[in-house]
Amino acid sequence: MRIFRGRKRKKYRFTDDMVVTDTLISFIFATMSIAFTVGCLIYSAAKGGKISDRIGVLLLMSLIMALTGLGFGLYSFRVVEGDNNTKRMTVILSIVALVLLLILFIL
Repeated sequence: MRIFRGRKRKKYRFTDDMVVTDTLISFIFATMSIAFTVGCLIYSAAKGGKISDRIGVLLLMSLIMALTGLGFGLYSFRVVEGDNNTKRMTVILSIVALVLLLILFIL
């Protein structure tokens, strides 16, 4: 039985050092928000506007995900590590999701 002292365990990472985890979470939430909104639009157009209350709940979930993505995106600017272009992209995606939902609310 060998004992290795001073040797660190190998850590597995799903992202490199250029992407902060807050940025990754923001990107996922913003993308899912846009996907939910576009999916609801397609479903509503296919049904001719006769939709159930579930679509409203999905749009509310989309709003919450867009706001959460925006919060994580803005918070990721406080961390020094990471690429600023990726951080800006996630904030812009979250704002696009919010503007899309605002347009739907106005119409």
